[in-house]
Amino acid sequence: MSSIIEGAGARFRDDAAEWRLSIRAAGLLAAIPVGIAFVGLSTLPFPRVYGLLANEDGLVEWAQVVLLIVLLATCVSLAITLWRVDRRTVAPVYAVAALGALFVIGEEISWGQRILGFATPESLEDVNNQGETNIHNVGIVLRIFNLGVLATCAAAMALPVLRWTRWRNVARSIEGFVLIPPVALIPGFTFPFLYRAVRLLFLPEAGARITKYAEFAELSFYVGLAAFVLLARRAVLGRVATDPGDDVGATEASSD
Repeated sequence: MSSIIEGAGARFRDDAAEWRLSIRAAGLLAAIPVGIAFVGLSTLPFPRVYGLLANEDGLVEWAQVVLLIVLLATCVSLAITLWRVDRRTVAPVYAVAALGALFVIGEEISWGQRILGFATPESLEDVNNQGETNIHNVGIVLRIFNLGVLATCAAAMALPVLRWTRWRNVARSIEGFVLIPPVALIPGFTFPFLYRAVRLLFLPEAGARITKYAEFAELSFYVGLAAFVLLARRAVLGRVATDPGDDVGATEASSD
């Protein structure tokens, strides 16, 4: 067991170095989702505090919107940068991600309904779980959204592990930086994955307080995504600055 822990620690340090992160910074990124989960759980017995955080237009939801705006801006910037440096197989991935972030921002604020005060169209009010102007709370769309989050989190957890097992002796290319998150972000995706999986398999009809806990899981998800794209952009700009002719393909690295 000790050898497994030591090996995992070594890979954590290797990954942090590859991303030009200090151990303290990598540890902080790994700890943030734990803190988010703890805050949600610790405020559950206090309805007023919990409501202030997790209700519609609560602090957690607006924190999500801020992170989504950061995600949108960074995805646009990264898509443009990747296109300019001739990484045209991955640039569209970030263009699509930017569109996705824009759509989710609109959905999170119900397309400005609560800000502007307009009424929900009857066609949506009848089928929307919250009676608001959005579609992510509508039956099959909600299920597809949840499955999409699960799939994204599963990939974001698995790819860093593969980086340091199956692909350990392969130097990371620009594509590797923009497609494979840092190991430090695995907890950020593990929290929303576990929440969605438990709800889907065991608590599909959970009460209001457990349902609202989704806001904390979503915050962790958006923290992970925003941190990833910011770090990926920094890595790409650093690679281009130091080696403008960087080869598209990965090169073999020496074994350690």
